Amino acid sequence: MLPFLAGFLCMLLSFVPFSRIFGAEIAPAFGLIAVYYWAVQRPDVFPPYGVFAIGLFYDLLSAGPLGLWALVYLIVFGLVVSQRQLMIGRTFSLFWLGFLVSSVIAGFLGWLLASLYFGQILSPAPVLVQMAATVALFPLFAKLFEQLLQRLLVQG
Repeated sequence: MLPFLAGFLCMLLSFVPFSRIFGAEIAPAFGLIAVYYWAVQRPDVFPPYGVFAIGLFYDLLSAGPLGLWALVYLIVFGLVVSQRQLMIGRTFSLFWLGFLVSSVIAGFLGWLLASLYFGQILSPAPVLVQMAATVALFPLFAKLFEQLLQRLLVQG
């Protein structure tokens, strides 16, 4: 339950107006960081219905197409879980590289599905900026999730 709550809080963090702090329109996909981290480290404590819920709440709060990010997060979760053995016990750089690839896939799928939904080719620039910021912030959140994982392991 704790990983899901952490993921949910991360999703909510996406709605903090960082543009007022940094002076630029940046809205990292913090929920994607949680989905990726737990899909690699412990998918058993962050099940697909939790991933779907986080994506659905993101869709509801962002007033975007309902189900878009829920679907994107589920696809990324499925891909990462199927490839997680490639990253278990490897260096952090490889773990981060995997997140970069996952972010590219998520960004492309989000852009593609939104373009289909709205019936026009949308500019990819906002998604590229969002995913670049998300990838840049990944190490910080990975460290926080690592501490949470250690607590879970201690508790058994």
